[in-house]
Amino acid sequence: MTSWTRYLGCVTFAAFLLTGCGTTIDENADEPQEDSVKEGKEGNTSQEDNRNNRSDNKVRLMEQNLQYTINGEAKEKTAFLKKSDNQPFSLYVLQQFRLSAEEPGKDIVFLTEDDSISMRIELLKADVNWDEVEKNVQAQLKSISETIRDPSLDVEGGTGFEVESGDDVITSILLKDEKAPVRLTIFTKKDRDYRDAFLEMAKTLMKG
Repeated sequence: MTSWTRYLGCVTFAAFLLTGCGTTIDENADEPQEDSVKEGKEGNTSQEDNRNNRSDNKVRLMEQNLQYTINGEAKEKTAFLKKSDNQPFSLYVLQQFRLSAEEPGKDIVFLTEDDSISMRIELLKADVNWDEVEKNVQAQLKSISETIRDPSLDVEGGTGFEVESGDDVITSILLKDEKAPVRLTIFTKKDRDYRDAFLEMAKTLMKG
């Protein structure tokens, strides 16, 4: 992981510690290879349908297609349902990524070919004080750069903050879902913009 990942992980640990101890997800093993996966299969639910039903429908398909962009290039790939055994949630993970426990109360989705490209997932309490969380996020980001900007991502019902340090881009996203409030911290590079891919995976998160 990058030094930013370790730094932010240490700072946020005390504020957002959830009980439980995690281990690396082993559901990632033995997935079909990407070139053998047929995109656009009949029976795959749409991303919108999945988001609308994620808190009510406990039965989820094992895979679904996700549409996203990388450095402005539109893509559509198959993502596979993964369940965290560190926090009570599941989500669809694109095949080139892995879901793993990082520490109690934090999971991480990382690019297998470069684990410095990653997204930390922290479930928050239902009665979370969003004003306090936003102040905490901005204070942490200001320790990296005084210039905090809007990441210009599609964050429906949420808030985003972003800073740069050299080639590194650190993006904090707060998904203010009443049933599954989540804090995301995304670590990418200026020339490797996987933010939209991470966000589309995060939008499929279902608590429970």
